Amino acid sequence: METVKRKISPYKLKKVADIFGGLAHPSRLEILELMEDGAERSVGEILDHMKIEPTLLTHHLSKMKHIGILESYKEGRNIYYKIALSEIINIFDCIQNCKI
Repeated sequence: METVKRKISPYKLKKVADIFGGLAHPSRLEILELMEDGAERSVGEILDHMKIEPTLLTHHLSKMKHIGILESYKEGRNIYYKIALSEIINIFDCIQNCKI
């Protein structure tokens, strides 16, 4: 049997699996699509574009931040989010070109 040489390290495969898991919800993909221009958005601004409860939005944002997809900072009473992993936006090219 021939040994296959890995092109991607086990660490990177695990990290990518975590990221895909973090995106595995339509609302999270919608949040990411909303933010794909790279601009910072407050929770209120994101909520204005989404049809979900504030607590559910907070859950999705927290999960995406924990995985490293988003980063945030607090200014006064507002929390602002932006994409931390800019390469993740390329996933929309894959989604649009996917034949499903």
